[in-house]
Amino acid sequence: MKHIVYGLTAVLTTDEAADAVLDYAAALAHAGLTDVVAVPTVDTFGTETTTAFLLAPALGVLVEDAPDDPLGPDTAAFVSEITWRTHAVRSAPPHRPPA
Repeated sequence: MKHIVYGLTAVLTTDEAADAVLDYAAALAHAGLTDVVAVPTVDTFGTETTTAFLLAPALGVLVEDAPDDPLGPDTAAFVSEITWRTHAVRSAPPHRPPA
């Protein structure tokens, strides 16, 4: 499990989901793009929930290790979707702002 730290808040999710969000944020920043992602997370009571993040070049995202939790959320579909988005961003032509 890992914490995604965003601003003053940290949320708990699987290693795979956190790493996918960080990779996607890096791809978006490199391309000068933004996106909103809804990440499967676990709240402070251990209940599965969803946390939305705005990923943008000027907004920092930090991922840090957390104790493993066998009751973590199922993130397989999320990781697959974010991995696809990351590949799409990296394979697109460079974004150029209008003149």
